[in-house]
Amino acid sequence: MVKYQEMKIYFTCSARANNELKHNYRQIYSLIESFGNTHLDDYLRDNDASKIYFGTHEENLKLYKHAIECIKNADVVVLEVSTHSLSMGYLLQQGLSMGKPVIALYVVGNKPVFVSGIDNERLQLVEYTPASLSEELTIALQNAQENTDVRFNFFISPAIGRYLDWISKVKKIPRSVYLRALIEKEISQNQEYKDES
Repeated sequence: MVKYQEMKIYFTCSARANNELKHNYRQIYSLIESFGNTHLDDYLRDNDASKIYFGTHEENLKLYKHAIECIKNADVVVLEVSTHSLSMGYLLQQGLSMGKPVIALYVVGNKPVFVSGIDNERLQLVEYTPASLSEELTIALQNAQENTDVRFNFFISPAIGRYLDWISKVKKIPRSVYLRALIEKEISQNQEYKDES
């Protein structure tokens, strides 16, 4: 039994490897659901390689916006990265930049070398076989839940709101990411806090 509260999970994978890894993809999707989590997307719906690689600009734009919205709403992002894919790399980076825990799963022998060079405590690079997947994914999801953000709401003045909206528009980053970065910078520079922790 998985020992964590239900989470909203965005799972996706490379359409390029549908034929080779479709059984793994389905197993991952089913396990996430069987653990009591909520899927934010049905990867099968948007994982048709011909639709992706030969889609119209409007279709691709819709697919992109949907993926970004799913990441924003997810507690955890789960990606299958056994196959080289710019899309998976981009989504992985978007998840991390939004402060989301990201689980990058790969089949034994298919370690994504570039991803393994990313030094981020929110990223878990997890090797698996079909036989070990349930156990590996259980542990990874438990670890991810420990790394999920604690929601913190507070009121701000209209002037601060306008400034944060401007930052979001000009810097192309969510307001929460900007505020988190300011606090993390303060933590790194606050010697009194470092001495006590």
